[in-house]
Amino acid sequence: MKIGEILSGNKSMDASASPSKMTTIGNNSTFTGNITFTGTLKISGTVKGNIESNEDADANLILDQNGIVEGDITAPNVLIRGEVNGNVHSSSQVEIDVSALVTGNVYYDVLEMHGGSTVNGSLIRNMGKTAGLLEKKATKSNNSNNKEENTTNSASFLQSIDKNDKTK
Repeated sequence: MKIGEILSGNKSMDASASPSKMTTIGNNSTFTGNITFTGTLKISGTVKGNIESNEDADANLILDQNGIVEGDITAPNVLIRGEVNGNVHSSSQVEIDVSALVTGNVYYDVLEMHGGSTVNGSLIRNMGKTAGLLEKKATKSNNSNNKEENTTNSASFLQSIDKNDKTK
């Protein structure tokens, strides 16, 4: 398509290549800050900040092989080919490609993970729940387990002191 056709409003491009539906962060570029998007976001460069889709059930995030995200990702559909240093939250589907490296937890409903990909974190299935609620629930259960262990340890310590006093 020629630039004149774009400016005159002739829309002969297909919907998948429409510039209004696709946002791209290109190679050799770095974006610092949080991103909120609709449609499709394709990252080939580096993003230092959190990425979140804007209530769009069809939103797609594509992280290219050379792409790096240093922050959390929240989108319904996520395709990871690059590197993520943060948690990935998906209300629908996550695909982790062969070249992907994820350092953080992955929250998903449907997961497709290719051989050779690396996830240094937990894979947690949402089962229709929002990822944020799952994180809070996991944190609460870990805290309550730690309190129970501390109570049990201190009780057994006190019992052993009691037994020593009775034997004297």
